[in-house]
Amino acid sequence: RIGASVARGLTKFVGRTREQEALKEACEKAGSGGGQVVGIVGEAGVGKSRLLLEFRAGLPEDQNTYLEGRCVQYGSAMAYLPILGILRSYFDIKDGEPETTVNQRMKEKILHLDENLKHLILPFQEILSLKVENKDYLQIDSQQRKMMAFDAVRDLFVRESHNKPLVLVIEDLHWIDKTSEKLLDHLIGSLPNTRILLILLYRPEYTHPWENHSFYGRIGLDQLSAHASMALVQ
Repeated sequence: RIGASVARGLTKFVGRTREQEALKEACEKAGSGGGQVVGIVGEAGVGKSRLLLEFRAGLPEDQNTYLEGRCVQYGSAMAYLPILGILRSYFDIKDGEPETTVNQRMKEKILHLDENLKHLILPFQEILSLKVENKDYLQIDSQQRKMMAFDAVRDLFVRESHNKPLVLVIEDLHWIDKTSEKLLDHLIGSLPNTRILLILLYRPEYTHPWENHSFYGRIGLDQLSAHASMALVQ
């Protein structure tokens, strides 16, 4: 929807100065090595995606790595759905590409980042639904393989943030699948002392345990004030 709005031409962005400043401050903290989680919370249509769009537009060019994933209403049974969106962007995977091409690009990207991360290749093959031919790996218990996958995602993002501060975004978190939710919990526990900003967009009915962390910040979006609404209409 926000892409269609951009194509038609957006109205002036009004009434969100405080929220913009909160996002900017969290980004600066993360860039300095104090990893942050920010929840942008509001009802449908209140402007969460627009706030994110303006935040992204204001990021200094080429000074951050920005990756975005999305949950969908019918995706609660699809494991890793928003994480796959992020990984497809990171590995530059396009729809319809042959599995051999995807596999090769994924391996090259990981090894170019850090050859010491070679052990992440097998878990990422499984996450990306690529053929895994290593028999020893396939004999590992499924729960243990899941934890290896969680560690692989965490280690990749943490290592990537050594090069540039990393901004990870997940939209519509209220529709997240359980596997991705557990992976996020695993990642969030490792965020302090990293250069990662994790931004989560969700509706007020979604609850989670992350608000207890000192590095979590909540940005609540209400309807615009009468003054801001008048400026928008004008």
